[in-house]
Amino acid sequence: MKEAECWLISAENTLELTKYEERFTVASAQAIHAVISANDALTQKYLRRVAERHERAIALFQDLIRQNKILQEEAKIVEILVRAVHRKSNFDYKGGAASRSDAEKWIYDAKKFLVMANKYA
Repeated sequence: MKEAECWLISAENTLELTKYEERFTVASAQAIHAVISANDALTQKYLRRVAERHERAIALFQDLIRQNKILQEEAKIVEILVRAVHRKSNFDYKGGAASRSDAEKWIYDAKKFLVMANKYA
């Protein structure tokens, strides 16, 4: 979870302390990394494995729910992970751009995901 928290702090700092327009895309990517890293921490703890490919992260999270490692009422948070997995490569490799509101939303969602993950870490 420490790595996930570092990614989140980095996203917040990039958004607030950098003057370049690209900071929105970088902060969004860092927040996405925070979500994926938090999921990896949970799956490593409970399933003793992490996703080899980001797409597999969603299935592993669902395994945590099926095995009652994460409460069913928290299952809806998987939507954040789904969006993160689908947007990650766009920001990291394909030159996708984000706005300030995109970055703020990613950081908000990453915080929400990390709050949930910290309950189980």
